[in-house]
Amino acid sequence: MSIVKMKRLRLIGMQAERGALLKLLQHMGCVEIDEPTEFRDDPVWDSLTRPDTQALGRAREQRSELEGALKTLKKYGPRQKGGLLKARPVITEGELFDDRAYEAALADAGRLGELERQISALYAEQNKLRTQRLSLAPWLGLDIPLETTSTEEVAVLFGTVAGTADLDALEQALTEKSELTQLVRAGSDAQLQYLVFLCHRSAEEECQEVLKDFGFSRSALRGWIGTAAENDKRLAQELAQSEQTLAETIAQVAAFAPRKGALEQALDRSNQEISREEARCRLLDSGTAFFLDGWVPVPEEEKLLQKLREFTCCWETEEPLPEDYPQVPVKLKSNVLTEPLTTITEMYSLPAYDGVDPNGLMMPFYVFFFGFMFADLAYGAILAGVCAVIQIKTRPKGGFGQLIRLMIMCGISSAVIGFLTGGFFSDLLVQFTDMLGLPQPVIPFLSAPEGSGVPGPVLSVMDDPMTVLVFALIVGFVQILVGMIVKFWMLCRAGQVWDAIWDIGTWWVIFLGIGLFALNMTGVTALGSVGGVPVVLIAGCLMLLAQARTAKGFGKVTAVISAVYNGVTGYFGDILSYSRLMVMMLAGSVIGQVFNILAAMPGGGLPPVVGIPVFFLIVIVGHAFNIGLNVIGTYVHTSRLQYLEFFKQFYAEGGRPWRPLNIATKYVDIKEEE
Repeated sequence: MSIVKMKRLRLIGMQAERGALLKLLQHMGCVEIDEPTEFRDDPVWDSLTRPDTQALGRAREQRSELEGALKTLKKYGPRQKGGLLKARPVITEGELFDDRAYEAALADAGRLGELERQISALYAEQNKLRTQRLSLAPWLGLDIPLETTSTEEVAVLFGTVAGTADLDALEQALTEKSELTQLVRAGSDAQLQYLVFLCHRSAEEECQEVLKDFGFSRSALRGWIGTAAENDKRLAQELAQSEQTLAETIAQVAAFAPRKGALEQALDRSNQEISREEARCRLLDSGTAFFLDGWVPVPEEEKLLQKLREFTCCWETEEPLPEDYPQVPVKLKSNVLTEPLTTITEMYSLPAYDGVDPNGLMMPFYVFFFGFMFADLAYGAILAGVCAVIQIKTRPKGGFGQLIRLMIMCGISSAVIGFLTGGFFSDLLVQFTDMLGLPQPVIPFLSAPEGSGVPGPVLSVMDDPMTVLVFALIVGFVQILVGMIVKFWMLCRAGQVWDAIWDIGTWWVIFLGIGLFALNMTGVTALGSVGGVPVVLIAGCLMLLAQARTAKGFGKVTAVISAVYNGVTGYFGDILSYSRLMVMMLAGSVIGQVFNILAAMPGGGLPPVVGIPVFFLIVIVGHAFNIGLNVIGTYVHTSRLQYLEFFKQFYAEGGRPWRPLNIATKYVDIKEEE
């Protein structure tokens, strides 16, 4: 398929109609609004101003509130039914932009935001209460009020010593200094022992020297009134009350669960508001009018212009000049078969505006290569079936949706090629019947015992890998030829006909000569005689000399040598890369066969009532692993062949994606209103 042609759109309209016009463009989804840059050096245009961004700021704040509300609901609300395969609701565009529903959702989001802040505050309060209870735990055995302080006659010190300190020795040392002392033991933990020291003021200084020798450290117990046990009881009550309040608050959040759909719809609405406001901020204002600069696809041009006639505005469209091509957005013109390949192309790079859309060229090769490497009837059916269920149930969008639809096609290809090559969970049928001592079943292609009269596998990678390898290289050579044909056409389109002949046609002649030589070596004559082969080869070599047409002097010799060396090694290496088709096909079959053999080993030595379940248990686990491993490997290697072997023949990357002002939703699907 081709790249959609674009035209530059310039429009001047009345500022009073700006909002309505932007809504129309968003509804139609056919205009990309750019930053005007063409007139930046014109002093007249420099006098124009940008629209204010207050509305954009409000829209972004609303989106943040809605996102926060949904996160709160997901975190504290009940688990929603449906899981990953839950289908998105389908609504009209009018329902999406219903102002009353939007305001109600914003109010709900505000309330959920308040509840989230309350929950956070309650969690913080509970952590504080638990920390306070932990700090009081060592003092629970103390019946002295914690606010007890020293008096004029008695010094009172709350403190700690190391857990290894000898308290008996400490008491004895204090008693030796004065009889007017008392050491009250409160409690201990793994590191410290908690004490209360009381003494008469007359002995305070001497006793503190003793305490210092034993590593006594004062504890700060300010703010407590009553004993530790009384405070702990009060904290426990406050913690219980806080937990009850937290549960009630979380229940209030859960009550918003039925409103989740409305919040998601409102989030989609806010994203549309942001897109429209961002587009508005790219316009230029004069006070009463505005200027819009953008791009419109040629197929959508007439429909757009018909709608613009309803507004007080003037416009012009023009074809981009070749020097503008790097700035022209790229939109790929795809159909149901080529659209899934867009995700593969975008992972590499979009084609340049004057390049070639690779999707249509790549689609048959990509689907065939994937199917050839995966090559199993059961594997392909499982892959296509799982992806079809995902597609039907969830209608995925964007790159993931394209990947799912691509895997459906690849799964079908794998099933068909697997059937023709005799793959059904590798050799499951043979291993299962051998385990039970039964004759091999007769199934065309999949199981064809000798003398059964039914056709066997068209290609068998286990029995004849060399034939499969040769076939893989031939198919790879065909894809490379297709890439060369496209490059030849691109050069001719650009008026470089002789460059196409000398740079591309030369190698076709060489390939033809090599092919004829190979046919003659096998006894098949071509061109009427063996003598025709050297003629073609000589003609190709003479044409190859023309590749040095731009060099001078001795540079012509080095240019020819370089062209031959790079061409031979390049094409040989590219073709040889397609051997991975056979390698991946063989690897999947061998791994599957190994699991079948492992399943048959214990199953064959047990009674059928036990052996058969054991067999299928091992088969299910082993082949599930093999399917997952091969899907990843096959996807990577199939993509690699396109990127490194096919695209290098003709692909001109560097295009930037077309991003129109449109309605792009995540949680709902929009249907056309009657």
